Amino acid sequence: MRYLSLLFICLSILVSCKQKESTVNIEALKELSNVETLEWVAANIDSVLTKNTFLASNGMQMPYRLYSPEDEHQEKIPLVIFLHGRGDRGTDNGSQIYKGTGLFMNEMSLVAPNMQAKYPSYVLAPQCSAKTINEEWAKWVGNTPETPFLGLGEDGSYTMNPSPSESGAATLELIDKMIATLPIDADRVYLIGKSMGGFGTWEYTARRPDLFAAAVPMAGYSDPAQIENIKHIPFWIFHGGADNGNPVEGSRTMYKLLSDADANVKYTEYEGANHGQSFIKAFNEPDLIPWMFSKKKK
Repeated sequence: MRYLSLLFICLSILVSCKQKESTVNIEALKELSNVETLEWVAANIDSVLTKNTFLASNGMQMPYRLYSPEDEHQEKIPLVIFLHGRGDRGTDNGSQIYKGTGLFMNEMSLVAPNMQAKYPSYVLAPQCSAKTINEEWAKWVGNTPETPFLGLGEDGSYTMNPSPSESGAATLELIDKMIATLPIDADRVYLIGKSMGGFGTWEYTARRPDLFAAAVPMAGYSDPAQIENIKHIPFWIFHGGADNGNPVEGSRTMYKLLSDADANVKYTEYEGANHGQSFIKAFNEPDLIPWMFSKKKK
């Protein structure tokens, strides 16, 4: 009996030590340096962004990646949606969705343990279809398989089509499903998009002005006629001053119109930066994620 009692005590101490060791390791991950964060991202990013597929009501099978926090939270937490650029379309759900994006890959990666300790959140990255040459996150007047870019003005503007693209409709439906089925704070849903994803960011806020607490369009075209629909949403707009893909005039116009409407809007233009350089700079802005997470729907 004495032997069994001693064995039980030893096992209890061993379990306690293991639990303590595990806690220390978890806490250490929350204090990663910049170098350690990049190492963690390189080793873990593909596994923490789990692959999924969503069957939308329009019949589209939409691939998407989802980061779900490991820690349980007593309160509901935000959802961040990232919309990729045109070159990353497809059905493979591959690494191109996140590989070129600082939101996932830089020292401030939102899915790294140290950032999740400060900003716990779900992070959704859907993949736009490439079933036709004109399939985009956005849908504008003139956008058809025969004329994919007709209707895009040299001033960075377009007129939004009354109906969304199939990928656009599927994405908005997927966001609604996430909010309905996960412990997500519906008052803190944030949207970020670069290039074609910038188009989508402007467009989804206009199509669903009730849905988003803040939006970050990067170097996208936009529809200036939608200002009244979106002026209540905080925006931080980014663009390169030497953008060789999407005209910077579009972002300048939206900033002016939103400012004139007394909207909560910030604008950062990087002098001399081309299309791709602007995304790198924007995701390295130390205030971007704190600014976004400070916003809540009114």
